Amino acid sequence: MVRRLFSITMLAALLLWAVGCSENSTGSDDLTENPNLNDPTGGYLPTSESPGFGDPDLLAEANDNDEYNDPMLSALGADTLDDSLDGRYHFRVVWGQLRYDSTVIDVTDWTGSLTVSRGAMAIRRVIKFEPGQDAIVPRTDRTLVEWESFTTVHHDGLAVDIFIPPDTAISSEAVTVAFETGPYSRTFDLSELAALDTVVYLDDADSNAVAFHAFRLDRVPCPRGFLTGHWGYDEDGEGVFRGVWMTRHGWISGFLRGHWGVNDNGQRVFFGKWISANGRFEGFLRGLWNRNPSHNASPVAIKHAGGWFAGEILNADELVIGTLKGKYKSHPAFKKGFFQGRWKLACNDVEPPRDDGL
Repeated sequence: MVRRLFSITMLAALLLWAVGCSENSTGSDDLTENPNLNDPTGGYLPTSESPGFGDPDLLAEANDNDEYNDPMLSALGADTLDDSLDGRYHFRVVWGQLRYDSTVIDVTDWTGSLTVSRGAMAIRRVIKFEPGQDAIVPRTDRTLVEWESFTTVHHDGLAVDIFIPPDTAISSEAVTVAFETGPYSRTFDLSELAALDTVVYLDDADSNAVAFHAFRLDRVPCPRGFLTGHWGYDEDGEGVFRGVWMTRHGWISGFLRGHWGVNDNGQRVFFGKWISANGRFEGFLRGLWNRNPSHNASPVAIKHAGGWFAGEILNADELVIGTLKGKYKSHPAFKKGFFQGRWKLACNDVEPPRDDGL
């Protein structure tokens, strides 16, 4: 039912290729990239890289998101569901430690459920589930997903597609999606899923959190998806980030890396580079970041204050081809910082513009 995106054999092959690429002229390291905060592309070049930028941690990250072959998907007849009105949505949620924390020793029980009040759901991916500990409960109801999950130093999560049939005189009630666990529960209206980007921190000793992301899956969509990874400081105290690039269904299709800080004009800026799974250049990243929340925020929010980032995706000719945005929390120990966000590419005039945040 579950299979790895990257098998152990493939991961080993990618690592070997990464080593080989570092010895030839295909990677940008040989072309002397010089990341800085004042260049239009941050000092990055539109060149190919080793897979995962030759970073074993990034390649391993791609092995933590398992494709889930949900038998409910074929039972739904999902392709016949009418998406002309309310439509289809992709919903991603992770819970636990959003950043790895080796000091957490207490186990948190996140056993729970996700319920759509009308329609159906299909699981696309399980995130960081550990065999023998975490599991999906066998499904018998198209509106319900249940799981067993326990976390300590890291997090677990799910990515699902939600199918909403059109309203009828018999079934015209508002559609809701309910996330329910012991530590935290929340119910969303359908309108919130068009541009959902929320991180909620629990007021507990282990600093647990829940991150929600969602967007509408259009009939003729422009490419869009998620990005997640680490955000913090390198050994020289410079702001850096790196992570994985995911499709709209949560499949890992590439990697990104970059740096952030304050440029000579006093602007809080970030720059980065996006590559495909095999290292092909896909785009430059650039934008602004800032800290939050304000001084009027709650004590819990202030305790866990991170910030936001928002910017553009550019092609090799430095033309804007898309946008990205998200939230981060930095940390002096790079692997303890994190970011999560969404991206979207422009495609054509088929998909009308909407004020959905991305």
